[in-house]
Amino acid sequence: MSKRFDGSQQALDLTSIHTDPDLVSQDIKVALNRKTNMEAIIKIIEENIPQLTSLNLSHNCIQRLDELSELVTKVPHLKALNLSHNDLKSEHELDKLKGLKLVELWLVRNPLCDLFKDPSSYVSAVCQKFPQLLKLDGNDLPPHIGFDVETPTTLPPCKGSCFGSDDAKVYIQRFLQQYYSVYDSGDRQSLLGAYHDDALLSLTTPYNVQNPSRSGLREYFKDSRNLKRTKDSTMRFHLLKHKRLNVVALLNELPKTQHDITSFTVDVNAYTVSSRLIFVVDDKSKESTRAFSRVFITVPAVNSGLCIINDQLFIRMATTEQISRAFVAPAPTPSSSPVPTLTAPQQEMLSTFSLKSGMKLEWSLKCLQDNEWDLNKAAQIFTQLKTAGKIPDVAFLK
Repeated sequence: MSKRFDGSQQALDLTSIHTDPDLVSQDIKVALNRKTNMEAIIKIIEENIPQLTSLNLSHNCIQRLDELSELVTKVPHLKALNLSHNDLKSEHELDKLKGLKLVELWLVRNPLCDLFKDPSSYVSAVCQKFPQLLKLDGNDLPPHIGFDVETPTTLPPCKGSCFGSDDAKVYIQRFLQQYYSVYDSGDRQSLLGAYHDDALLSLTTPYNVQNPSRSGLREYFKDSRNLKRTKDSTMRFHLLKHKRLNVVALLNELPKTQHDITSFTVDVNAYTVSSRLIFVVDDKSKESTRAFSRVFITVPAVNSGLCIINDQLFIRMATTEQISRAFVAPAPTPSSSPVPTLTAPQQEMLSTFSLKSGMKLEWSLKCLQDNEWDLNKAAQIFTQLKTAGKIPDVAFLK
């Protein structure tokens, strides 16, 4: 082996060691696909050249890397490893070497290389196992973006909602309270007023559900427009709901829900008072329990509220942590519920009155009921009570 070692480079070349003339002449066959032989090689390296930085094991019919896992602790300075032209059949064999901080690796002409659908998938899979890799099969890799953190690091806690401005916060909180009071009422037909005539809606569920028939999302699968699952362009177009009548028709078909509005997280991506408002809502609905993320793109409505022109709804199963935090706030009592069974005109009047007065739905409802659903009379009484300071702050949207 001394003939195969380059001390100036701290490199050991064991290419086709089983055909080495010196060994063959003495009738010695060193087959590195045999456990005892590989263990002997590792021991020699550990005892004589522990500072080794480069090891070439190509053309040795190696099928498994169990013994090479010892390199992680016994040859800690190893940076370059050549395993090309062997018989490695699974990428999982590489997991046994993940502790090595390799910067160069050769795997070409191993069966495992043919398992990937394209070169980028191959490179990505190998780089996940060896994040410091700079060269693969002799080819330079693009610089990777990462953080050289040796010790476990705790990520900072997530921030709360980001509205961008107080005006946007008032608009959105009022809108969400009104929207989900109707959405959870069981009759979503009144949501027609929340959507633009040319509104678009897409519904998506996760792609990698192992057993759809047992999943809590099965009622959503037929309408899911997950592009990883839906390859046919005609079906993709069919699942994209266009025009508000089709949008609300789909919403009416979805399972009944109860949303935990108090724990919504809202992120406003873009906001201008005179044009459009884009915001993302993320939280839970009490169905299984499920979680959701939703992107609304809205424009100003005629009644000074918001009108949805694009709605992207992603529904997934909630995590254990999300379930433990869901619905911890007490639910409203029936007397203060913002969603009794109302007619469509009453629901529209309630939304309008809440929007104009700035009061929460339950307070707006009480005012309208006390004044026998006379909008003008309710507005007059509201103005008098507000001027007199008789309406508590808790009645208003913050």
